[in-house]
Amino acid sequence: MESVVSWLNGRELDYTTGFLRYGVRYHNGRLIVPLTGTYNIYSFLSLTESNDYSPVQPSVKSTNQTLVKHAMYKYNVKIRKDVELASSLQTHRASNGRNFNAFSSQISTLVQLEAGDEISVKISDISLTSYPSDNFLWASHDLTSC
Repeated sequence: MESVVSWLNGRELDYTTGFLRYGVRYHNGRLIVPLTGTYNIYSFLSLTESNDYSPVQPSVKSTNQTLVKHAMYKYNVKIRKDVELASSLQTHRASNGRNFNAFSSQISTLVQLEAGDEISVKISDISLTSYPSDNFLWASHDLTSC
């Protein structure tokens, strides 16, 4: 699994209103939460792969070669390792006679986080994340739990 570090961020977010609010910070491809509490975290990845079309297709493909894992992790300095919070496992199908395949993956979950926890996203095949401006990572603190 490789970390996704290319997100819509910084000045690119100037036209939006909701990505970095309530003290949530973005640093090195991760969101850092400021307060202990319940958060709704969401990750959307726009995935593409080139398709070198060949009229002769391999007869059998391993199932593992067609599975894509997209997962969200938290890192806490006390634990000193990434802990998986949620994941999605899906297949992607080869497109017949097309130049590329395009598909997406999204995960959303409620999770209890501590102040300073870092949220990251990993994917089993980083080469599928060709368009970082289409990828979103979002965390919203549930203010009703304060």
